Parts: sequence; C-alpha cells; structure tokens
Amino acid sequence: MSNLAIRCIFAFTAMPIVAFLLWFGDYTRFAFIFALNAVAAYEWAKMISAVYSGPAKLMNALSPICAMALTAPWLVSNGAFYMLPILAIVILFYIAIAFAFVDVKNLFPWLSLQIMAPLYLGLWGGMSLKLFEFGQGWVECSKFIVVMTTLWACDSAAYFAGRFLGRHKFSPHISPKKTWEGAIGGALFAIFWFWIWTRSGFGYTVFDVSFATAAGLSLAISTAGQLGDLLISALKRWSGIKDSGGIFPGHGGVLDRADSFYLAMPMATILLSYIST
Repeated sequence: MSNLAIRCIFAFTAMPIVAFLLWFGDYTRFAFIFALNAVAAYEWAKMISAVYSGPAKLMNALSPICAMALTAPWLVSNGAFYMLPILAIVILFYIAIAFAFVDVKNLFPWLSLQIMAPLYLGLWGGMSLKLFEFGQGWVECSKFIVVMTTLWACDSAAYFAGRFLGRHKFSPHISPKKTWEGAIGGALFAIFWFWIWTRSGFGYTVFDVSFATAAGLSLAISTAGQLGDLLISALKRWSGIKDSGGIFPGHGGVLDRADSFYLAMPMATILLSYIST
C-alpha cells in the first residue's frame, strides 16, 4: 500500500474520532490535549537526545510528565496559583538532572533545549484548553474547532499556492519547499475561513466580531501557525531527524502534524481574551 493511501485512510479514520472526542465532553477533550502534549514532549526530548548526550531514557519519561503537569493548571480559573510551584519544581528537576548526568561542555545547551519541551508544549501549549467551555456539545468546543480548522485551511492553501504559484523561497535553509507566495496564499484563505464563522460571515456565528477584527485575528493566527511549522522543521533539521515520531501512520508524529498548533493556539487564546466574542 502506498504512503499516500495510508495517509488518506488514517486521516479519514482519525477525523471522526477527533470530532467525537471534542464533542463528547470535558474529560475526552482534556484527555485528548493531555495525550497530544505528552507525546509531543516525548518526541521533543528524543530529538534533543539525538544531538546532546545525556540520560535519554530518563528524559523520554520525565518530559511528558512535566508537560502534562504544566498543562493541568490551565484547567482551573486560578491556574496561576498552582502553575508557579509546579514550574519551580520542573525547573529544579531539570537543573538537578543536568548537573548529575550531563557533561559540563554540553550542560547549558542540553538544559536549555530539554526544558523547552514542558515549557513550550505544556506551559504555553496547554493554554489552548482555555478555548473550551465546560459541557457536552459542539458549541462548547466551537472556538477550538474554528481555530484548529483555520490552521488546517492555512496549511492546505499554502501548499497549493506554493505548488502552483511559488517562486520566491521563504526559508530555504529550514524548509526548502516553502515560498512567500504559499505563505501569503495560506494567510488569505485563513482569513476567509475564519470570517465564515463570524457575525458577518455565512456560517454559524462562533465569534461575534467585525470583519476587520476577524481579519486581524486570523492573520495573526495563520502567521503564528506558519512560524510554528518552521520552528519544528528547524528542530528536526538541526537534530537530523526526518519525522518526529510515527504515532500517526503515514503522517509522522504529533510534532509533525501539530507543529503550527503549539504556537498558534495559545496565541489565539491570548488575543481572544482581549476581545469580546
């Protein structure tokens, strides 16, 4: 079976499962995000271990735990109260492990890059939980779904715009196939898709905002998504690893599929918190 066939079969199988998890209720949504963050943190730690020697097996286990620990406070309204002590414990753990197991010549780059897994994927990425409302149904997860599909729309449009119109390379040393035309095409389609779900669009009103606000929000989300894509591409190229993992048949790992998610979702959460929607 070809890789394309495997990708298509998995995508059409996974999409209704993800839709069910988001619709069913709080526990399935939260479990979905926690699982993604844990696997992504494992993949991140594995890539760092491919470059800098250290306690690889220990980090493969600790990184997902710490990422989930830093995700958890976002579930409650006063999460900052719990976040700070958890963050302090995580930082102390990583420093202690670095002193105990890592050669002093590699200590600071190893520590900086390894600790980024729970900080970027848990502390930052976990903020996406704020896009959910409590309860069962589509309304309760509609904001998350619109932002998520906006990123998908941007990614798909960028691919086709780059393929048929691309002339000027965007970041050839990181991702040779990406072009400025693709990035612009992706951003424009993201604006259109996001606008559909606003009061002036023709879909169900998820965000009660004007077209100008919708355009600004979706432009920021799509830009963050494309930069998040490049960030993970740079990490993979730096570590010499083609795919971050293999949990998704034909698609790679969580960081391969959700690269744009981790930078853009929290960005959307922050921006929406300043806007009455």
